[in-house]
Amino acid sequence: MGADRHKVRKKTRPTRLELLLRLEGDFRKRLGPIRVTPSQAGVILFLCRQADANVTDAATALGVSQATLSRTVTTLVRKQWVAKRRSAKDDRVVALSLSRRGNALALQINQRVRQVNGPLAQYTIEPSA
Repeated sequence: MGADRHKVRKKTRPTRLELLLRLEGDFRKRLGPIRVTPSQAGVILFLCRQADANVTDAATALGVSQATLSRTVTTLVRKQWVAKRRSAKDDRVVALSLSRRGNALALQINQRVRQVNGPLAQYTIEPSA
């Protein structure tokens, strides 16, 4: 029984789930000092690439429901990082865009994301069973 305690475990590559959880943790650590969650960062970076997107476009691109995205957008508008306005073509559609503060925040987020990308290259994924 005592000998089992001293066996050296074979180092295995992380599974996809383990890698995703590690990655989410890394993002949370990097984004914490600027008080942005990973989901908020996702919306901000999406809007940085897609000016005047609507809630449906952003929710689809980020793989979340429109209700979830709407809650995130409400927070981002309250923090003055995102602006909402009615579309000129269709007043039922709300266009989203980054404010000046949101654009400045997007730069900070991109810098922090690059810090996570470096260590990510060391991982290889264990094939699924």
